[in-house]
Amino acid sequence: MSASTTPKDVVLESQDIDRYLDEHDKSELSRIIWKVEQLKVAENDPNQLRAELSGNTLVFPESGSKHGRTN
Repeated sequence: MSASTTPKDVVLESQDIDRYLDEHDKSELSRIIWKVEQLKVAENDPNQLRAELSGNTLVFPESGSKHGRTN
């Protein structure tokens, strides 16, 4: 039986990052933080369109409208 987990915030203090991470690790951490921020922005951007391909039709789920056909 697996225990359920509750998401928790993680706090990384700059002195811990400086003390325990080498330059490569710091670069990777920076890249991950940047990627999460970009995905959060894209998820909440009302100008960002999401579409699904249904057969040969492009469908925009929010409006239910169909646009174009693919061959």
